[in-house]
Amino acid sequence: MAQSYKDCYAIEKLKSIYNRYSFEPIPNKITFLDNGEESSSHPNDEPRMLKIDWRLRDTFQVKAITFQQLYCLQKEIKQYEKIGLPDKQPDVALQTTSLDGHRTVLLLTNKSDSTPEKQFLEIYDRNRLIKTIDVKVLNEDLKIIDQPNFSSFVLDPNGNILLCVAQIEKKSIKDVKDFTPSTCKDYDIDGFEYRQSWGEKFSKIFHSQIVMIDLDSNEHVLLGHEDYSLCRPFFHQSKSENEISIGCVGLKEQPYKLGLIYCTNRNGCLFSVSVKRDIFSKDKGDANKAIVPEIIYGQRSNVSIESPRVYYSRTNKQFDNKVIFLERNSGGPHNQAARLQLFDFETKSIKTIVSDELRREVITNSDGNSEYSDIGPLFTSNLPSNCFSDDGRFIFLNSNVSLARKSFSICLETNTMKVLDFSLTNSTEILDIKSDWICLLGSSINHLPNIYIGRFNGDVEKIDWITVDNRKCALSNLAYEKFCFESRYFPGKFVTGLCTSPIDRKGKVGPMIIIPHGGPHSNFCDEYYQSLALYTELGLKTCLINYVGSTGVDRDYVDALLGRIGETDVQDLYDCISLMIKNYQADPNALILNGGSHGGFLVTNISGQHPELNFCACIARNPVIDVSIMFGITDIPDWNVVEALGLPGSTPLSDIYPKNSDQVSRMFNSSPLAHLERVKVPTLMLLGRNDLRVPHSQGLLFHKLLKSRGIETKCLVYDDVHDLQKIDVDFDCFINVAKFIEKFIF
Repeated sequence: MAQSYKDCYAIEKLKSIYNRYSFEPIPNKITFLDNGEESSSHPNDEPRMLKIDWRLRDTFQVKAITFQQLYCLQKEIKQYEKIGLPDKQPDVALQTTSLDGHRTVLLLTNKSDSTPEKQFLEIYDRNRLIKTIDVKVLNEDLKIIDQPNFSSFVLDPNGNILLCVAQIEKKSIKDVKDFTPSTCKDYDIDGFEYRQSWGEKFSKIFHSQIVMIDLDSNEHVLLGHEDYSLCRPFFHQSKSENEISIGCVGLKEQPYKLGLIYCTNRNGCLFSVSVKRDIFSKDKGDANKAIVPEIIYGQRSNVSIESPRVYYSRTNKQFDNKVIFLERNSGGPHNQAARLQLFDFETKSIKTIVSDELRREVITNSDGNSEYSDIGPLFTSNLPSNCFSDDGRFIFLNSNVSLARKSFSICLETNTMKVLDFSLTNSTEILDIKSDWICLLGSSINHLPNIYIGRFNGDVEKIDWITVDNRKCALSNLAYEKFCFESRYFPGKFVTGLCTSPIDRKGKVGPMIIIPHGGPHSNFCDEYYQSLALYTELGLKTCLINYVGSTGVDRDYVDALLGRIGETDVQDLYDCISLMIKNYQADPNALILNGGSHGGFLVTNISGQHPELNFCACIARNPVIDVSIMFGITDIPDWNVVEALGLPGSTPLSDIYPKNSDQVSRMFNSSPLAHLERVKVPTLMLLGRNDLRVPHSQGLLFHKLLKSRGIETKCLVYDDVHDLQKIDVDFDCFINVAKFIEKFIF
């Protein structure tokens, strides 16, 4: 290791390095400020005014900061220039703007240790704040859900009716201060009954409903179903002008819930209901009594439904009577390929636009190297909010492929799928579309995320892209390359990955961090990762590995791992390490393991299965240590039996448990704990005390057993959940990881 990097490991220097990247703002939203009439009258003109929301992580205030920047088009040179100073935004929980751009609604939450949490809706027209609504005045028991991945905030085209996801929160015995059972007059016999939440990150969400709010009259109506948590609401075409038609997704709650976050295979149905427009003026009696929508699709299909989207015609000023959505079979691996479906409300028929049975081809390049094709099944859980072309003939979406995130167009008439032609970065994500102007977020391993816009004229292969913000995005000190080799366990299937190096260490032997992803059904992409930029500053090479079972290829590639965790994924990891030593200048005496969740399972597993590799350090974040024990304490017990035993996705919830000692033994034998006696590598454990996915008792067990065997180990426990992404937690993790590595590479 070059001595020139030694100084970077001083704590004050580490703080400075982390802050430099943490304060690098990342764009996450764009607003087209031209109104609809002007845009449609000059369809080929570039949008004159844009507003971009930028977000950074402030380690001094220990909070995420959002600011907005205006941009004005300089038409002569087709470039955008910043207008004025950045405008810091308040802590907005949710935000939506009507399709005509004339009304915006914000949800703000006032949180205080001394007073109850309060929620307010702020309604703006194009010029000013016109109204504030206290949510508790609407309904004292109502709580609008604002957690990402569960919340929704949707306005009708005129900006009069708001749809959001909420739950009714009634006080129980446990909430009453100084409760005395013998003197309580309104004794609640069910006050201590167990209520199951939706798991990790959603531990306070038990049963959700859709709330319709009339922003003019301050009245509301609830939509609910006793057996389903309703979410993802949307408007669709009504049969009469006097009706409002609403659809939503319902997540099945019975017989019990499975953790929802990161899991795209939860059983659900499509619902719909039509209500009279004058419903808000009628006496509703019990404010908590909900209208029950009808199940229109999925009740007998055992499917998972995500991201419903309906086309709105600006010409006819009405919604379509069809909805597109992502669909998977419920059960099985958590992030399998998705089908793109189209449901017709009138005929109640379903049509598949993109099949999940597509296969990606293996392409041999002119240099003899292999790679997977871009066109194939979809690996995404979310469609852009505005995903239709102006005429409704095309939709646009993002999907992971083998080593990137790409954006695609799909013709709804021919089902033809094409990749958006974009060469400025290697990964893209469509953020918004307006009047056929596509807003794209682009990044690469060595390129910070930036915003680009281009106009779609019927062919995604002929779009001229404009860079909105001309800040410096290239990370000139980071070099990287891709690799691909055939898996020894699965002929015809290829392990892929990316390896990075500080530019001055390229071609030279140096310490390398081996990083398998979690999931196991996820994948690394050629996109910006702050962690890789930080490791580069410390003089470290890295290797990101997509083993067989990763997403981005096809169903068969994902299914190949089922029932084989701890075996084929570990072998792919071993072969990848051998390749790094042979061809990519990894120092065999300075190999560092680093992984979280299933990645933590892999690094602790290989450290015991292959101690002859003489790893110098192992960092494990909330690792799975014993699959057989974790089954009874995780919010996703289906993961354990599907991944370790290979049980089919059609297995009913009543059968998701190990049936005999042989199955328990298989779970244990796949686990890192089965190889504990051979572990000799110094190990750092990073654990979240509030982790419901892989409870921190798993990591604590491994730490205690290593310590009892005289293996160097350190364990840090944070007041955080599975992803350890609180700002102060991520900061401390980086400092500790760097100092732990320093001990073994100099």
